[in-house]
Amino acid sequence: MTKKLIICLFFLTFQCQVQEKKTEIAFAETHVYDEWAGFTDADPLHKNEMALSWKKLTNTRETISQYLKGKNYQPNVKTVIYPFSGIDVLNLFSFYPNADRYILFGLEDPGYPNLYNSLSEKEKQIVKQGIRNLSDHLAGRNYFTYRKMKEETKKKELNGAYPVFVAFLRRMGKEILDSKEERIEGKGITYKGFTVSLYDTKLKKQESLTYFKIFLIGNEGTPGDGLYEYFSDLKHVGIFTKSAEYLFHGEKRKLIRDLLLKNAEFVVQDESGFPLRLFPEENWNRQVFGRYEKSWNLSGAITPEAQPELKILSEVTNDEPLPFPFGYGYLGTKDNRQSAVLVFAKK
Repeated sequence: MTKKLIICLFFLTFQCQVQEKKTEIAFAETHVYDEWAGFTDADPLHKNEMALSWKKLTNTRETISQYLKGKNYQPNVKTVIYPFSGIDVLNLFSFYPNADRYILFGLEDPGYPNLYNSLSEKEKQIVKQGIRNLSDHLAGRNYFTYRKMKEETKKKELNGAYPVFVAFLRRMGKEILDSKEERIEGKGITYKGFTVSLYDTKLKKQESLTYFKIFLIGNEGTPGDGLYEYFSDLKHVGIFTKSAEYLFHGEKRKLIRDLLLKNAEFVVQDESGFPLRLFPEENWNRQVFGRYEKSWNLSGAITPEAQPELKILSEVTNDEPLPFPFGYGYLGTKDNRQSAVLVFAKK
């Protein structure tokens, strides 16, 4: 037997072992994941309502994907951070379909480990109702409101975001290979979360999605606080954010904002994310998809910075209105004529 043949047989054996492990793990809990996603016949109401909302969501995802094919859009990064994400995996994967690692943080409790199998049938119905309520909520506007997410994920039966994440990921064609708890330890604080190992059945590749509950009060991003070490270690980063309530405007969250941008090479957002001034033209290629007219003063939110340069950039680009809703422009006008996707690529 030649040396080359031995090497080939080794890699083939290894590949089979990986595939076997993937199948065993997926098979062990697929019935629960598929029940959450509405893929089983055991609950016709849940199945039908999830199918209806995901028909809208899938159409939105296809519209975004086809739109981006006609643009100069090349997010060649392997790790993507989504601040203030909620449970919005649909937009994340639409704009960054080929990354290997996705890291999200929001205000919802992680909800992992989940005790679904120990619940009564009545309690299980509350879990599935919460999942489809959030599915309908996203399908109707292409973003979540914090109030609605809190209302559903705070229910003791749902116990956090994990079941919703899993249901949405399954609807997007992802197999759940494994899940584990995650922690970021800081000075006197622990940020809890989970990582889901995934296999994309369309792209034929493995991925991971990590979610943390992180509430930013303004002093995060200093050495020793856990977040500084965690995000500093990430390289070749892409960032996605939308409907972010202008939380990175002004200087209150400057430290964590600068930390997230430190190793960023590609940023996709609406105008409520990072201010344009952080992306000087000499360092970044800047594009506006759709049209920016103004920012929106939201009740109880940060007052957005005036961005006349962004309006000029949009006017120079003179792009057509987006064929899908994106950000607060849709909230303010009830159509897409003031929806804009801002794309920044490091030179």
